[in-house]
Amino acid sequence: MVKLKYALIPTFFTILITMLQIHESTTTTESDPSFVEQHKIFGVNWFHIPPDISKPTPKPHPLDPLTSTEIRLASQIITANFSPNLIPIFSTVTLKEPRKSELLPYFLNDTLPPFVTREAFATIMDPMTQAGYEVVVNLLGKKVTSVVQLDPGTQQMFTIGDKEDINEVVLSDPEVRRRLEAMGLTNLSMVVPLGGDFGYAGDRPEYVGKRIAQVFMTFQNFQYDNFFAHQVGFVAVVDILAKKMLAIEELPTTLGFETSQAPLGETSVPRTSHNYDPALLPSGFFRKDVHPITCSQKGGPSYKVSGYQVSWQKFKFRIGFNPREGLVLYHVNYNDNGNVRPLIYRASLSELFVPYGDPRPPYHRKMIYDAGKYGIGQTAVTLRPTPDCKGGSVHFFDVVVSTKAGLPVTIPSAICMYEDDAGVLMKKYNTRDKRSYTVRNQRLVITFTSSVGNYDYEWRWIFHQDASVRMEVNLQGIDAPIFLSSWGESVTPPDHGTVFTPTPGILAPNHQHLFIVRVDAEIDGNANTVAMVDVVPDGSTGTSQNPYGNGFKAVPTILKTPSQARTNSNAATARSWHIYGDIEKKHPFSRTPMGYHLVAGSPVHLMINPDSPLHPKCAFVDYTVWVTPYEENQLYAGGAYLNNSGLPEWVASTPDANLVGTDIVLWHVFGVTHIPRVEDFPAMSVETAGFWLKPVNFFKENPARDVPGFVHED
Repeated sequence: MVKLKYALIPTFFTILITMLQIHESTTTTESDPSFVEQHKIFGVNWFHIPPDISKPTPKPHPLDPLTSTEIRLASQIITANFSPNLIPIFSTVTLKEPRKSELLPYFLNDTLPPFVTREAFATIMDPMTQAGYEVVVNLLGKKVTSVVQLDPGTQQMFTIGDKEDINEVVLSDPEVRRRLEAMGLTNLSMVVPLGGDFGYAGDRPEYVGKRIAQVFMTFQNFQYDNFFAHQVGFVAVVDILAKKMLAIEELPTTLGFETSQAPLGETSVPRTSHNYDPALLPSGFFRKDVHPITCSQKGGPSYKVSGYQVSWQKFKFRIGFNPREGLVLYHVNYNDNGNVRPLIYRASLSELFVPYGDPRPPYHRKMIYDAGKYGIGQTAVTLRPTPDCKGGSVHFFDVVVSTKAGLPVTIPSAICMYEDDAGVLMKKYNTRDKRSYTVRNQRLVITFTSSVGNYDYEWRWIFHQDASVRMEVNLQGIDAPIFLSSWGESVTPPDHGTVFTPTPGILAPNHQHLFIVRVDAEIDGNANTVAMVDVVPDGSTGTSQNPYGNGFKAVPTILKTPSQARTNSNAATARSWHIYGDIEKKHPFSRTPMGYHLVAGSPVHLMINPDSPLHPKCAFVDYTVWVTPYEENQLYAGGAYLNNSGLPEWVASTPDANLVGTDIVLWHVFGVTHIPRVEDFPAMSVETAGFWLKPVNFFKENPARDVPGFVHED
């Protein structure tokens, strides 16, 4: 799953890190000719980099991500604390954020805290006993301040390094080798194991509590070959910590539930290549009539960067990053004509759940929790200005994650920030005076990309000049295919997927992507309230208030408790959710509470049956919106370790807690139900899902009114 390993970073990559890294962030400039030269395409510099916008190193902030030095220090202190009885395996080493109560007053007053606390939070494992621990380190005091042993069987995230351990176990196993040889796969260097989480062990009690991977096997015909096109007919089961092969299971390779009964299983394989890499495509393959569009920002960026603090137009916020959630936005506020108004304390992806819809065992175990199991942050990849971040002035941030040994790994240019033109923001043609007024939509994009198995997810937080904020995910990559040796006796298309190629070939199962974003709102302060708003007809036709039947109105329902605040989307009523500031403080014109509303642009409904044994672990995606009272450390919708906890458990424990005029957290589930198309292969066109946070009766006029525009007279 992970592209980087500390001990295996090649020389050119080390050089690249040296060139790009300036402390913990990197800004590209035209004054750096070596960088510009690296990113020329056919000798042409397709992007504009402004003059140097770097500033003197600012004072560290308590929410700044851990540095390489801090990660190394934390792992050394933890190792020494447990030595000599335990040599720990590190799942994660990340920032332990200060308690919200410590930083909130400074955010609400738009001031910097006068103190800097630096603590690291690590989850570790004992490879001998498989016991797990949570450890907190005071980095300034250089000491361990807390050790909590996890419940037996608690499963932590995959580490950077697990992939290599899993591959070694599988490829050295004699039975695996015999099977591969029977398939004609004798060059093991071209075999590509795809290790992943053992998504459900309820029917395999012997695996419960162990750190287990299920490993699907693929291969390449040659270098750069698309190995997802070459699946084989068995799956291996590996105990990761024991580094031991536990089982080899046959896969159903026709359209039924049956599996091969042959001694070495199904030995046919799909050998035909289906490639997307330009190096493997014939000369003259690409279109000749595509002329690149260039972007420039001659006056330099409209944003300002100071460490991890960003100011753009009237927005100000901080950027954070961690191995699990990836990009985190902190302390978002908006300057309303001199009145700095707080909006969001913290916002991030909480979880990504990908269930697959093939009911044939063992495919029912393909229940993928990409954030909680693989880490959206630690699977981030390096971005480039033109192919990945095409806008005006581009600013990069490096990020640092950690290996299973607790060593830091820098992913250069993992986050990029740029402005682009997204079309028209406002336009009005004055028919009387033959005069047109147009304002372009210049927006700020902060993005990073995670490469998790077959999918590459591009995560984008987008700020707009009308004070709106959009979060969207671009789904890219390849549908996760499975092996199809033949259609068997079937003459009809499969119910649970789409056949992509002639047989022996591949089939792509139906699946879903369910994203859940956590928004810790502070709309005009800490006392917030959420209302579900439905648009409905205003009574029956012929009534006094609706004599002709055309009247309709927006009806807000205050969500007073967590049990009431579990709500779903409703297209028939154009349902949205309003986050109000002080509910008693009304707008002077509309006489309604002032706030922002969530526009659910990509609602999705979980297709797993509620009575399925698979459901309890993923019940946190049962509703489009959850609202809970703020509680320290409730960051992950499925619980810290995805053990049937999280939102359902929290709501059940305090179903009647007050949600009116208090510190609340809104959780939004959105996504895509993906019925694969043949056109998705060999690499799919991007699918986009997302939502908006837009002001509703929050300002006295359109806040984008002062954005310069263009006037044209006929």
